[in-house]
Amino acid sequence: MTEDDMDDTVFTIPTSPAGPWDQLTANEQAWIEFIRVISCGSDPKITPKRVRALTALLDAG
Repeated sequence: MTEDDMDDTVFTIPTSPAGPWDQLTANEQAWIEFIRVISCGSDPKITPKRVRALTALLDAG
């Protein structure tokens, strides 16, 4: 295990949007599609390392 794997940072994970797809806002649908595209359709586990990487990616633009 590396130091990144052992990071004990606590994250508050928001609940997923409730209801059918057509009841989500356009913004919620866009974010879901974005996460699906960048994760190759998988449901990636949230880790501190991944959150930092996604934050850096989004802040780079």
